[in-house]
Amino acid sequence: MRFGIICAMPEEIKELTAKLSDKQEKKIGGKSYLFGKINNQDVVLVESGIGKVEAGITTEHLITDCGADVVINSGSAGGIGEGLHVGDIVISTETAYHDVDATAFNYRYGQLPGKEPRFKASDQWGQALEKAGEKTGLNVKRGLIVSGDQFIASSEAIKEILKNFPDALSSEMEGAAVGQVATDHQIPYVVVRAMSDTGDEDAGVSFDDFIIDAGKRSANMLLQLFADLDK
Repeated sequence: MRFGIICAMPEEIKELTAKLSDKQEKKIGGKSYLFGKINNQDVVLVESGIGKVEAGITTEHLITDCGADVVINSGSAGGIGEGLHVGDIVISTETAYHDVDATAFNYRYGQLPGKEPRFKASDQWGQALEKAGEKTGLNVKRGLIVSGDQFIASSEAIKEILKNFPDALSSEMEGAAVGQVATDHQIPYVVVRAMSDTGDEDAGVSFDDFIIDAGKRSANMLLQLFADLDK
């Protein structure tokens, strides 16, 4: 089994790259796909860049060109659900777009024409990551992660998202695109995010302060997962 791991930023992938052995690099579309092993698990790592288009294209290459059997999107996000704090972890049960509106054609808010309103994530790998997170002592929640090409940095923006997605726990810029492509290919996927901010007016400052720590936290969950699989 090969795990395709996609991170948007260097701060989010650094810890994983450091643990990768037997590295081999493949260039596709200007991006470096790193093949290797982590705790004897077959892994491909890639930094996608920020946003839905980058994430979707990169996920497509992970599956079709790199042979990923499972796709995991790891990184940071804004915690918009009640009770979430900086440093907490959210694992997707499903993902959705918070910035898509085709309601004029009787689609649900967030639903692309011809697609499901939400993209169901893998229960198997979500549960496995939840157990890994508990072993590392992190506060872990599972639920809806919403995505859009927008860095959420105001209470009003949070209210607008929660109006349409009252069960959303966190907001970021890639996960639903990963989910859409993986779903199209019938490949299991899951998104794991450490909260770097809470999406309010202080989000920009909080993100800058905590992005490195958030990247480490989400990466450590994956490292624990691979250690568990090696037993």
